[in-house]
Amino acid sequence: MPAKRSRARSVVALAACATITGGSVAVTAPAIAHADPTRPVGILAPVAEAITAAHGDRAKVYTLPYMARAFDNGHTYADSKLDALNNATTVLTGVASTCTNTKFTITGYSQGADAAGDLASQIGNDNGPVPADRVLAVGLLADPGAGTKGSAIVGPRTSGQGIADPRPQGMGTLSGRVASICDPGDLYCSIRKGDNPLLGSLGSILTKTLSVNGDTSADGGTSAIGGTRNTGGDARLATALTSDFFGADLPALGRGVTTLGRQLAEPNVDVGGVAATASSIATALAPIADLIDSGTAHAATAQLAAAQVGSPEHSASEVLSKARASDLTAALNTVTTIADTARKLADSGSTTVAGASADAAQLSTAATPLGDQVAPLTSVPADALSAASTVLSVLKPATVVGQVLNVATGVTALDVPGILRNLTVLPQKVAALDAHGAHQVAGELNNQFAPLVKMAAAVDLRWVSQVLSVIPDPTGYTQIAALVASILGGVDVIRLATLIGRIQEIAWTAVEKLLPPPGQVPDPIAAAAAMTGLLPVGLDLASVAVNMLSGKASKTPPELLGKPSTAATSISTQTQNVDLPALTGSLTTMAQSRGAEDLTALVGEGLKAASFFTSGAHTNYNALVVDNTGRNAITWLSDWLNLLIGRSA
Repeated sequence: MPAKRSRARSVVALAACATITGGSVAVTAPAIAHADPTRPVGILAPVAEAITAAHGDRAKVYTLPYMARAFDNGHTYADSKLDALNNATTVLTGVASTCTNTKFTITGYSQGADAAGDLASQIGNDNGPVPADRVLAVGLLADPGAGTKGSAIVGPRTSGQGIADPRPQGMGTLSGRVASICDPGDLYCSIRKGDNPLLGSLGSILTKTLSVNGDTSADGGTSAIGGTRNTGGDARLATALTSDFFGADLPALGRGVTTLGRQLAEPNVDVGGVAATASSIATALAPIADLIDSGTAHAATAQLAAAQVGSPEHSASEVLSKARASDLTAALNTVTTIADTARKLADSGSTTVAGASADAAQLSTAATPLGDQVAPLTSVPADALSAASTVLSVLKPATVVGQVLNVATGVTALDVPGILRNLTVLPQKVAALDAHGAHQVAGELNNQFAPLVKMAAAVDLRWVSQVLSVIPDPTGYTQIAALVASILGGVDVIRLATLIGRIQEIAWTAVEKLLPPPGQVPDPIAAAAAMTGLLPVGLDLASVAVNMLSGKASKTPPELLGKPSTAATSISTQTQNVDLPALTGSLTTMAQSRGAEDLTALVGEGLKAASFFTSGAHTNYNALVVDNTGRNAITWLSDWLNLLIGRSA
C-alpha cells in the first residue's frame, strides 16, 4: 500500500479475478487463489501491468486474494463471492483511511466481476467502504450481474443478462463510471432466462450470497441494498450442492486406520487421541460417501473412467470405484461410534483407560471391522488419493446440473400413456397364457422403457426431484418434471425392465414352439410348459408396477434440502393428490409444445453453465473486439482505466 501523502494524489487499482484453470467441470478442479497482492495474475494481469507501466509508483495495483473455487471444500459459489467482497472491503477501508487523497479503480472478471459489481453497487448507493467520489472507474468482464442499471455496455450487445441477475439497486451515483463487457455467447453474463427458465432460475439460486440469517441476497447479503428475501430453500439447495472435502486427508486414510488400531492396542489407551483419530477418519470418509449417496458418483463414472490414466480425473474414477466396493456406511458408523464413546470417556475426566478394561475392550471391539470395511479404498495409492481430492471436491454441481436438465427434458420423451397402458395389459396377457400377445406387448414396453431405464441408470431421480421442486418456473415444466421424477423415484425401474425382458424372452420361446421353422412339427405341450413359466414372472411384474400404475407421489423428502421452501411446499402439496396417470395429459402437452424444444436445447447449455459455476472457462476476452479501432476487451479496459487515472492527476 502507498505511504500517506498530503498533496500528491495516488491511485489504487483493485483487481478481483477468479484465478482458476479452465477445462471440463466434471473432471477438472481449480485451485484456491493464494494471490500475492503485489503480483497481478489471471486474465486481468495485462490490465494491471498496463496501469503500472503507464503510471509507475503513482498507481498501486492490489490483486485481491480470495477463495476462487466455487463449490469446493463445502463452500458455495456465493460463499466464495462473499469472501471476495469482505477482502475488498478490508483493503479499500484500510487504504482510504491511511491515504486520504487516494482514488480507486475496481476491476473484476467472471466471479471477480460478480463481487466487484456488487461492491460498486454498494458504493454507488452510499453503503460501501469508500465514498463514490473516490472511485474513478469500475471495469467488469463477464459479469454474472450484467444488465445492472448504470453499467455502460462496451462492445457487442447481448440478448440476455447475467445468470446471477442484475443488481436491483443499480450502480447509483457510480452510473457512468462502470463499464461492462460481455461476449454474447458467454452464458455467465448473457442468458435469456425467459427462454431458459429452468437454467436461468438455477443460476439465480446458486449465485446468490447468503446473509447471516440464512437468506439470500443479490447484493452480497447487505439488506440496505436490495434487502434479503426469505428463500431458505434456495440457500439449502446451494449448500446441498457442495462437497466438504476441507480437512478430508484422503492420503492419510490408511495411516489413520493403522494408527487407530495401534492406539487401541496400547497398555493405556489415550481416549482423547482415539477420538481425534476416529474423527479424522470420519472426516475423510463422509464426503466420499455423500458423493455416492447423492448419485453424483454414478452419474460421473463414465466420464471420469474415460480420462487418461494417471490424470487426476482417472484417479478420481479409481477412488470412487474402490469406495463403492467398500462399506462406507458401516465404516462411518464404526468411527462415529468410536469417536463418540472415546469423547464421552474423555469428558468424564478419564484421559486414559487401561488396555485390559471393559471400556478399552468396547472400543477395540467396535474398531475390529473397520479395516475390512475400508480395505478397497485404502488400497488406492496415496498419490492417487491426493490427486483425486481436487476433482471430487467440485464434482457435485457439474453432475447435478446435468442430471436436473436431463430429467426435465427426458420426461417429455417418455410415452407415459403407452407405458401405463401396456403395464396394465401385459399381466393380463400372461395370465391368459397368450404367448403372441405377451411377446408383442413386452416388445412395445421394452422400446417405451428404453429412455426411462437410461435415465434411471444415470440419475438419482429422488434427488433430482428435490432440486426441481425448489426451482421457480412460471411455465410449470419444472413442477411437472418434479412430480414425475418423484413418482418414478419410488419405482424399481431396472427391475421392472428386467422382468419385461424376461417375459419377452419366455413368450418368444413359446411362440417358437407353436410356430417352428419349416420342417419341424409344432409342439403345443412344450409351448404350454414354457408359458407356465410366465406366471410367477407376471405376478412379480404386477407387484413392481403397482407404484407406477396407481401409486401416489409422496411428499418431497427433505433430507438434503431441509424444510421445503414456499415453492417446494406448493409442489409437495400437489404430489399428495396427483398420480402418474393424471399427469399423462400434461406430459403429452409438454412433449408436443414449442417449449419442449426449448427445454431440450437446455441440456447442452446446462452442462456449459455448470462449467461456469466451477471453473470460469470463458477466457476469450483477449480476442473479443469491442470497438471500431479493433481493440480487444483487455486492451480497451487498460486504455480506459489509464485515461481516467491520467485525468485524475
